[in-house]
Amino acid sequence: MSKLFIPYIMGDLNFIHHLKTLTENGSDIVEIGVPFSDPVADGPIIMKAGRKAIDEGSNINFIFDELIKNKNTISSKYVLMTYYNILSAYGEKLFLDKCDEAGVYGLIIPDLPYELTKKFKKEFYHHSVKIISLIAMTASDARIMQIAKNSEGFIYTVTMNATTGNSGEFHPDLKRKIEYIKKVSKIPVVAGFGIKNPEHVKDIASVADGIVIGSEIVKRIEIDSRKEFITYIKSIRTALNSF
Repeated sequence: MSKLFIPYIMGDLNFIHHLKTLTENGSDIVEIGVPFSDPVADGPIIMKAGRKAIDEGSNINFIFDELIKNKNTISSKYVLMTYYNILSAYGEKLFLDKCDEAGVYGLIIPDLPYELTKKFKKEFYHHSVKIISLIAMTASDARIMQIAKNSEGFIYTVTMNATTGNSGEFHPDLKRKIEYIKKVSKIPVVAGFGIKNPEHVKDIASVADGIVIGSEIVKRIEIDSRKEFITYIKSIRTALNSF
C-alpha cells in the first residue's frame, strides 16, 4: 500500500479550487476544515484562516453546496473536520444526509470522545460516512486497543500533545505508539500535527501509513504562488513515494 498524503485546507470561499489542486497533485484524501468560532484543536494559523473564512461568509451550508456541485470532478476522497457543536446545531441526521449527498468520505470530530463516537455510530449506522478516530500520545495501550478495534476509514494519530501547527519535537513515544496501533488495527494509521517538510514526512512515514499536513498547507496557500505551492505538494508526494 502506498503511503497516504492527507493535506488539510480551510473551507473558505475558494476551497474547491484548493481541493482540486491538491487532488491533481498527489493527495489521497483531503481534510476540509469547517470554519468555527471556537476551534479548540487548531493552532494560530488555522484559527486565523477560520476567522477569515467566517468573515467572508463561508459556512457548512456553503461547503455542502460546493461539494455537491463539484463532487463528480474530484478524484480524491475528502473528509470534513468539524466540531460537534456545528453538527448538533445542524441536526445530526440531516448533517449525515448532506454528507452522503456531498460524497463526504468521513468526519473528524476532535471534541467528540470515543464513548460518544461509539454511540453516535451505532445510532446512525446506515450512513456511509465514516467517523475517523483520533488517538493522542497520552492514551494508554488499553485505550488505544479499545479505540483502534472500533475505528473505520483511517486512524489519525496525534504526533504531540499540542494544537496544530507546532513544529517542536515529535512525542518521544510516537513511533512505538504507531507501531502498536498498527498491530491492533486493520485500517491505515496516519499521523499529523507539526509535520511541515519532506524530512518530517520521511521520519514519520517510516512507521505510519500516511501523514496529515495542516498548518503548513494553509500557510502556503496564503503566501505561495500557485507554482510554488504545487512544487511543495509534489515534494511531499515524492517523499511518501520513497517508501
